[in-house]
Amino acid sequence: MPDYHFLNGNISLLPVYIVLLPLFGAALAALLRRHEAWRNLAAVLTSGGVFLLCTLLFLTVLSGTVTLAWPEFLGLGLFFQVDLFSALFALFTSLIWFLATLFSWTYMAHEHRRTRYYVFLLITLTGCIGVFLAGDLISLFVFFEIMSLISYVLVIHTETEEAMAAGRSYLYLSIIGGLSLLAGIILLHFATGTTALAPQQELLEQSGSVRYLILLSLIVGFGIKAGMVPLHVWLPKAHPVAPSPASALLSGIMIKTGAYGIIRVVNLVIAPAAGEHGHWLLANTMGYIIIWIAIATMFSAALMALFQTNIKRILAYSSISQMGYILMGVGCAAYLGYDGGLAFGSFSYHILNHAFFKAGMFMMAGAIYARTHELELSRLGGLARSFPFTTGAFLVAALGISGFPGFNGYISKTLLHHAIVEAYEHHHLLSLNLAEKLFMFTSILTVCYIFKLFTGVFFGARPEHLQKLPREPFLERIVFTVFAAVIIFLGNAPMLILERAIVPAAGSFIYGSLSVGYLLKQQFLNPKDLAGVLIPIFCGLALLYLMKRLHLFSRTRFPFWLSVDRHVYAPASRYSLALFTAAGNVLEKNLDRSYVSLPGLLAPVYRGLIAFDERILPDWGRSIKHSLAGVQDKVYTLWLSSIEAIFGTIFRFLRGGFRTLFQMDNRPKSSKAFQVFGSSNLDFNLLIIIFTLIIILGFALFLK
Repeated sequence: MPDYHFLNGNISLLPVYIVLLPLFGAALAALLRRHEAWRNLAAVLTSGGVFLLCTLLFLTVLSGTVTLAWPEFLGLGLFFQVDLFSALFALFTSLIWFLATLFSWTYMAHEHRRTRYYVFLLITLTGCIGVFLAGDLISLFVFFEIMSLISYVLVIHTETEEAMAAGRSYLYLSIIGGLSLLAGIILLHFATGTTALAPQQELLEQSGSVRYLILLSLIVGFGIKAGMVPLHVWLPKAHPVAPSPASALLSGIMIKTGAYGIIRVVNLVIAPAAGEHGHWLLANTMGYIIIWIAIATMFSAALMALFQTNIKRILAYSSISQMGYILMGVGCAAYLGYDGGLAFGSFSYHILNHAFFKAGMFMMAGAIYARTHELELSRLGGLARSFPFTTGAFLVAALGISGFPGFNGYISKTLLHHAIVEAYEHHHLLSLNLAEKLFMFTSILTVCYIFKLFTGVFFGARPEHLQKLPREPFLERIVFTVFAAVIIFLGNAPMLILERAIVPAAGSFIYGSLSVGYLLKQQFLNPKDLAGVLIPIFCGLALLYLMKRLHLFSRTRFPFWLSVDRHVYAPASRYSLALFTAAGNVLEKNLDRSYVSLPGLLAPVYRGLIAFDERILPDWGRSIKHSLAGVQDKVYTLWLSSIEAIFGTIFRFLRGGFRTLFQMDNRPKSSKAFQVFGSSNLDFNLLIIIFTLIIILGFALFLK
């Protein structure tokens, strides 16, 4: 297990409580499935409890990074490292999740399988918030996959044919993204020996060209979830079919996990630990590439949103476009390297802003659908009188996403504009000057499509089938009021947010103090910045008026050449299916042919074995039998010869002994030998018995 240097921080169990509480809440909601009010209350209290714990964690992290290690988990280890940047993500995630769960109480009242919805909503919270609290890439991957796989059930909740098709796209791309992410993590571990979320540029340089494969795998894995073009195709399909609270979380929160991963990789992992004196070439190169991916994402998605007619589909493409804004700031920060502090502040602020105005918009669209059962702009209109709170809150969110002064989007879009201008001035590349122009043009498109949506829903003539509509529930009014209040607060207290949260969070990255400190010197209401935002707003409204006047929205179809799904993914899917089908057919035919021809191939072998058994084996058996018989005869003859020789020797010895005794018996009595062995001194029969016993005992000892 690698030595994780970050484990020297403040030890706290708060991250564990935060990721476990939704699991207990999900189990409790399942147990209370027969008591709807108590089940809903359990889900709301659980998400509210997570928000309180995240608030406590944020306050704790203000005094230092919180860490916790569980090295034995699954043999890989589970590590938490919560700095101020990740604590900020966890804080706004838990708040929006709480508001979405609260909104679900009224929205889901007439939906089916509500218990399943709340259970998977809470489990998804564990995965989502665990991504932000993870201390290394392996732990992040575990929570990332929990979030991706469990949220699939939220996407297909309605179980319609369209929902199931969208769910398949979401699941397939989630699996592809997860595998790509896992491959990048494994390669990173082999190249550097660690998966810690810490500067590793020096170690990556030693890995040679493998580092580019590592970065590609990680960016693709996170980019799919972030909705990065051309990996975005799941998002416009999933958002319209999912329940609106789930759509709000998909757009406002879950795609931020992809952005969070890219931020950690591009602005931290490949950054040099040496800071100003380090080698920033790899980070600069990746930053430049991501800037242009972001520009393509924001511009193409805004153009696609302009020609949509479904409310949630417009908001889905809008989310992709806004992720382009965020990724542009991420790319600028990496491109500027040690001087990327201002760009860091720009994308951090826009992540916070987008989470609130886009999650709020999806919930407001859900409130409209719950009352009208319509999402097509052509079948809506004139709803401002029936839904005054929704109208006001949606207007606040629309002004926020448009960047109108006094609302949150103005602050972050101003900072993003400064970041791309600073990136251009860094090396005066004409391509980055073009990127700045496309950034401004995308802002015009954003204003156009968002106010097309706003005016199309809340103003104009109301259709006949929408004359009698129920009033807004009290709970919805509270939720929408909170969203509007936060959007206005973020737009009017930028110095408080920058000073208390974003600037301290920059300390987790390798940025110079001067570039970070420059954030606190911004004067947002200066004429140049106001003009940079107001001109696109007026141009966007003018474009909207012109396109409506010329009926271009109804006459102009979606530009088919922008459909990545139609021209890339759908053909790739068809060709892959055809390839695998053809390969399967070839394999099946060859196997069938083998099975059919196998008896014919085995017949000669069988006949050969029969001939071998009938002709060769008998001859071998007879030869072996004759050989063994001869050997047996020879052994037997040798044995008999040995016995005869042994007993012959014994008999000769006995015969000699007896002869000697007889001779001694006939010798003179004066003989000394006769005196000892003569018959007068020893009985002859006894002497024979003694000799016989000696011989028998000798043979017994020999044979033993």
